[in-house]
Amino acid sequence: MKILVVDDEPLIGQYIVQCVRNADPSAEVVGATSGAKALRRLDEELFDILFADITMPKMDGLELLQRVREGYPSVNVIMLTCHEDFEYVRAAMQHQAADYLLKNEISEERLRGLLERLQTSRKENLAQAEQRHISRGGYLRRVLDNDPAVMPIRAGSLRANHIYLEDRAFVALFFSSGEENMRVVQEYLAESFENPLFYAYSDKEMLLLMNLRRDSPDSAGGMECFAQYAARMTGAVGHSRVYQYLEHLQTAMLEAAANREYRFYGAPPEGAEPQAGAVQAKQRAMRAVTLLADGRVNEACAEIGRLAEDAERQQPPATQLMETAAQLLTNIGGKAGEAGQNAEQCASFAELRQLLGQCAAQLQSQGKLYSAPIRKALDYIGLHFSEELSLNTVADFVYLNRDHLSRQFKKEVGVNFSEYLMDLRLKEAKKLLETTNLRISDVALRVGITNLSYFSTVFHRAFGSTPNEFRKRSQGRV
Repeated sequence: MKILVVDDEPLIGQYIVQCVRNADPSAEVVGATSGAKALRRLDEELFDILFADITMPKMDGLELLQRVREGYPSVNVIMLTCHEDFEYVRAAMQHQAADYLLKNEISEERLRGLLERLQTSRKENLAQAEQRHISRGGYLRRVLDNDPAVMPIRAGSLRANHIYLEDRAFVALFFSSGEENMRVVQEYLAESFENPLFYAYSDKEMLLLMNLRRDSPDSAGGMECFAQYAARMTGAVGHSRVYQYLEHLQTAMLEAAANREYRFYGAPPEGAEPQAGAVQAKQRAMRAVTLLADGRVNEACAEIGRLAEDAERQQPPATQLMETAAQLLTNIGGKAGEAGQNAEQCASFAELRQLLGQCAAQLQSQGKLYSAPIRKALDYIGLHFSEELSLNTVADFVYLNRDHLSRQFKKEVGVNFSEYLMDLRLKEAKKLLETTNLRISDVALRVGITNLSYFSTVFHRAFGSTPNEFRKRSQGRV
């Protein structure tokens, strides 16, 4: 467990920290001397438990508790005080404190019991949440598969599987389940919708079911709100019509998925063969990469063009097509590889086709992108950049002299080995800061940089801000 102790009196704070460490030697315990410092620590890393003194200057413990409940609801907060006044207890419990301790009652034995109880409760809550998730997901999958055992849909069956939509106006949304899309949906859906239910349709696709707000003037107003925040999302987004009765739940979900495909391709799927198209797209992508490896650039570019033509006709599932395109561009490498990061964010087939065309044109203008040894070196660096990696190690792997590899690398890639490696590490760090809550130090280690100060310096040099500043800005907290 990770535990944060907040007390404005350093000696008392140190005493509590030591008691917690004695009570649970496996716990990672740190201290803070003010509510503001505690919130900054919570911004940087996740904690399981927070012990907070109630009577602190500027930001007291009750205000800190309220801020933590709003911003970090998974953190268990234990309030500490010298007061036995019931009003403090009531205020703490109203703000959902996990427990309340008098400082003169703190002991290693009492803390051990408290920590064990919280750990047990946490495991039980996680297990229950997982069970609800499994039950809900299994039921909705059976609805989509038209399983006779769950049809027709009944309100009691929905509640039994932890689906709490109300039997009134509702809509289904279908979209790519990226971090940015989830943020946009959660930030804006409360304007016109309520009772949201997320369902992971696949690893990269999400279905969202929700009622229109009772005070929404009409269905058109709710869908107008949807159109506004759908424009902020990446990738294709689809929606159902507004349905008034939950017996139409299956229809709404299928309609949202079909609407997403229609919005992506911009045309009805006349004579389309989606699954055959998905298989053929993968085959053409693999052939294009093989041709490039052999130096047959024009043939590879022609294969990329045929991939796009086939996809337009066969309309493979949008998510599968974008994933195939992203893998193709990543395997090509160079600037095309960078474009691969955008392939899965295309809102339409026209955007994806344009991206593929631009990369093919770039390949033709450059000729053969990399020689076989450099391509092999780049692949090796891509797999091992988070480890302790040197030019000597890479040279041994590709069976080239170190100095020869260095000259050839700079000639073909355009930068030297160390610059390329650092650029790769920093791009991965940037992605982790945007999409995870890992501690800054853990992000640095994850990308192969062991010195936190050096990591902060090179990150600032590359992106114009420290890692912590960048994370706050990317998550909209500044």
